[in-house]
Amino acid sequence: MSSPATGSEDSQGKPTAVRTSACSNAEAGEDKYSLIHFTLVRICGARLPNVSACYSLAMTRLCGRSAVFIMLITFALLPCGFAGCTDVRTTHVDSPKTPEDLSVDVTILTGISAKDLPQAHLRQGKFTVLSDGSLHSDYGNSLNFLTRPAPTRWLYRSQIDGIWKLAGDEGWLETSASTIDVWPGSLRPAKNEIIYILFFHADGMDWWFVRRFQTSDIPDPHAVKFVRSLCALAWSTDRSPDRNLPHRYDFGPNPYEGFTKAPPWSFAKSTPVNP
Repeated sequence: MSSPATGSEDSQGKPTAVRTSACSNAEAGEDKYSLIHFTLVRICGARLPNVSACYSLAMTRLCGRSAVFIMLITFALLPCGFAGCTDVRTTHVDSPKTPEDLSVDVTILTGISAKDLPQAHLRQGKFTVLSDGSLHSDYGNSLNFLTRPAPTRWLYRSQIDGIWKLAGDEGWLETSASTIDVWPGSLRPAKNEIIYILFFHADGMDWWFVRRFQTSDIPDPHAVKFVRSLCALAWSTDRSPDRNLPHRYDFGPNPYEGFTKAPPWSFAKSTPVNP
């Protein structure tokens, strides 16, 4: 039977503690259960105290090698998970300078009975401003949140700055009021309903707003102002009320009108004179 651990003195005569055989083996890697201690040492970046090694050894023999290994790895990575899962609604985006990664995506969805409205901000369409300054836009019943239209034009830096400033003035940078609990791709408008989906990306964060209203209701003026600003940048205008009527072009006077008149040299019919 091994003797109990005793103290010793170093070269200066100071007493030092002698490690137990179990803890020494677990820390040096000689024990068959030292994998747990080695893993914790690599994660933390320094060697653990003797008590931690003994605790790891006891837990391993009590619960099993694989169970303790999984449990320790989970507790070690748990703070990293909490650090990466930041709720965008607790973060305030208030940058006076336009972010370099700014992108804006506006989707207009219309119901079956709201397909033929003349206003540019009430027709089903899509407007996307990417971080490179390109503006993509289109109208059509097949467009939805997951669609990317063809490019329309390239915006100037001043125009992108104007979009960012307008978004801040209209309250679209208040991430605490965003509707991120609703996935925009799952939205479907009712028969007489129009849906606005305003999606923003800036400073590495995504947030979006959803506004729904009936055709007989007054829509959110802040949403209308922002959507119509993108319509203007995409050269989208309101349709005229008589757009479905046939258009008659005026090519000037009738070129054949001269053939329907008598020539100027024609003489009047002679009247016979009775003797």
